[in-house]
Amino acid sequence: MSHSLLYAMLPLSSYALRAMRWASPISRALRWVTGAPIITVGELILGKNVIIEPGVEIRCDRLVLGDNVMIKSGTRIDMTDLVIGDYTIVNDRCFLTGTDWCRIGHNCWFGHYTIIDSIGTTRIGNGVGVGAHSQLWTHAYFGDILEGCRFASHKPLVIEDDVWLVGQCIVSPIHAAPRSMAMAGSVVTKDMEENHVYAGVPAKDVTDRLGPQFEEVSLAEKRSRMESYLHEFLDRRKPRQNRIRIVDQLDMGQRHLSQFSLTERTYIKNLYPEEVMFMRFLRPTKAKFLPTPETDWLAPHLSIVPET
Repeated sequence: MSHSLLYAMLPLSSYALRAMRWASPISRALRWVTGAPIITVGELILGKNVIIEPGVEIRCDRLVLGDNVMIKSGTRIDMTDLVIGDYTIVNDRCFLTGTDWCRIGHNCWFGHYTIIDSIGTTRIGNGVGVGAHSQLWTHAYFGDILEGCRFASHKPLVIEDDVWLVGQCIVSPIHAAPRSMAMAGSVVTKDMEENHVYAGVPAKDVTDRLGPQFEEVSLAEKRSRMESYLHEFLDRRKPRQNRIRIVDQLDMGQRHLSQFSLTERTYIKNLYPEEVMFMRFLRPTKAKFLPTPETDWLAPHLSIVPET
């Protein structure tokens, strides 16, 4: 799908975007009056229930947004090739910029005023949390190379699944292994090991003092917690139907049910109203599940990385 310049009143969904026509130059003036977003893209692919709040400005050569993505007010995105996974939230007044590709997985959360740079390419996994006022960098540019400045470089930034950057973190182009964590105010200049915790300026490993981010949880305890979550959800939200099942392993013969597998940490995505409500109920702290490969239409977009 190709668009030039788009605008609309909000809340904005994928259906609204699909119905929009390219706009005249007066769209910027309309945005000042109405607060509607301006979206300038070459290729646009949208999932269902995408919400882009008033005041957002997006410029991309290629933009792919998964199901139930939310981009909140005042955020600015200026990238060449951006893919964002299901249920990811980009909070108010974030700034995403860069001249190379950026991939952001499912179930991520970016706090207010977060900066994400992708000049050196950025890959962010699933279930990543980035607290407010954090900065994720892939480049160091400014000095005069002709005059001998030694600091002018760009490198890839890789943040793997379940990484948590608590807030006001400054992160260099490093590799953060799964489940690693940086405490508030950390300046991360070196790779982070799996399930290790870091703090300070520069950030140092404090796992021996604070313990890891994650601990082992038995299957029985997971089952008990999820059943309790489901019971609370049904009691509070009272959906018209309940096609949600908590299972140890998925039964693909029952694909019409929204099954949540405790052993695989996946679910069969049907996008039923109660399923979407339950996924939102679980975030950001109760549980995070990924769609099965058979129901994850976004997977090829997240995995395909263009040649640089």
